Amino acid sequence: MQEMKSIFACSLAFLVALFLAAPIARGAQDVLVQRISGQVDYQAMSGENQESIVGQVLVQPRGYTLTRARSMAAIDLPDSSVISVGASSRVGLSFFDMLGSTPHALMTIYDGAIHFSVRHPAGAHSNYTFVTPVAQIAIRGTEGVIVTRGDEAIVACVHGMDNDTVIMYGNNQRMYVPLGATVRIRGRIGSQAVMSMHRGISGSEFDQFKPIIARNHAMRMRGITR
Repeated sequence: MQEMKSIFACSLAFLVALFLAAPIARGAQDVLVQRISGQVDYQAMSGENQESIVGQVLVQPRGYTLTRARSMAAIDLPDSSVISVGASSRVGLSFFDMLGSTPHALMTIYDGAIHFSVRHPAGAHSNYTFVTPVAQIAIRGTEGVIVTRGDEAIVACVHGMDNDTVIMYGNNQRMYVPLGATVRIRGRIGSQAVMSMHRGISGSEFDQFKPIIARNHAMRMRGITR
């Protein structure tokens, strides 16, 4: 009897692991939120209670992904773009449209850090806009990192073209982020802001995303588009 219980427990654990790893059937507008590590919650914009995510779950195109300390989540969009949500972050997906030839998305980073890899499997660029209290960042088919804490926003362009990442900040100020550069902005949208830029992508803000950046680089070197 004890042996049968052990076999049953092992079989149950295997089925649970298989279920969590199995791909979920998705529709054209479905958004998939995955827990990578730590504690990850999701909350619909309708104001429902937060739902803890154990593996992966299909969610409404409008809602919030929340991570705790030492946690990470991934938001997989239907156009094959992936938004990695870093620790202690609150990110809202406000709008996503894949009905036209070019997918569009609007996301709000209330606090925290994200790594974005915006792409389109057919080769066309997807247009994404990330809104923070400090700046608004428009992305076209590229890879980078955005961090917002208090009155500071940090934007780094990891891969893409020099004109693929544009920042709107301060009093209608605008700038393009060159490939391989990091921009820091202090202030608020609609008021005075201070901007600085340096070549290179380094700093403690990006450490949690280093494995993702390295993996994407390795895949590009092998000719696999990510």
